[in-house]
Amino acid sequence: MKNFMKMAVLAAFAVFGLSGAARAADECVAAQGLVDKAIAHYKAVGKEKSFADFMDKGNKDWVNGELYVIVATMDGIFKAHAINPKLIDNPDLPGLKDVNGVLIIQEMIKAGKSGPAGAWAKYTWTHPETKKLAPKQTWVKANGDLLFMAGCYPPA
Repeated sequence: MKNFMKMAVLAAFAVFGLSGAARAADECVAAQGLVDKAIAHYKAVGKEKSFADFMDKGNKDWVNGELYVIVATMDGIFKAHAINPKLIDNPDLPGLKDVNGVLIIQEMIKAGKSGPAGAWAKYTWTHPETKKLAPKQTWVKANGDLLFMAGCYPPA
């Protein structure tokens, strides 16, 4: 009976661990979809309306927990960021480094300019749930002279 209980506990941990990894993987897929949706919205309603929508923390289409839209110029100047509006038009932002010395915004620019399909920018950031440093990635896709982005914490 003891062995059965041990197996049940281990199985429960495995299921919860996998569900966390699956949730993180789903979040990364959702980030890619959110970027495409944001670009389509931008094309449909224009810059002013779409940026206002992206900045509305109450609008679950664009801000949903850890998943939200960021828009930046090709020089890495943020133009929309609902979670931290202080980052908008900050000329120092393109020099931001993570704890490993990765120039985060430069990685985003490079990913956005890598091709029309979009690409991941990878760096280290503080995870909002654990408050610990963790690998993070941001999906970046260029549209005209702007970069549309959404980030996630990939499964370990």
